[in-house]
Amino acid sequence: MSRQSAGRSGAVRSVGYDPTTKALLVICESADAYRYAGVPKEVYDALLAAPSRERFVRESIEGRYPREKFPCMMVGEEI
Repeated sequence: MSRQSAGRSGAVRSVGYDPTTKALLVICESADAYRYAGVPKEVYDALLAAPSRERFVRESIEGRYPREKFPCMMVGEEI
């Protein structure tokens, strides 16, 4: 999974993307992690370019793609 650390907004700690499975991983400052399924690479690229990653996730990803929550993960922990 490719990884980008240190999200630009306070609530998103890091994001990662697997282009093979189209899985987007969002790790929050709270250490909760969310994996979104079926996310196109273009959406991931737009997330990386967004001035606020938290806002982009809220407005462009949540509710549009199936989501799984993984509570209190450590950054780098495999899921």
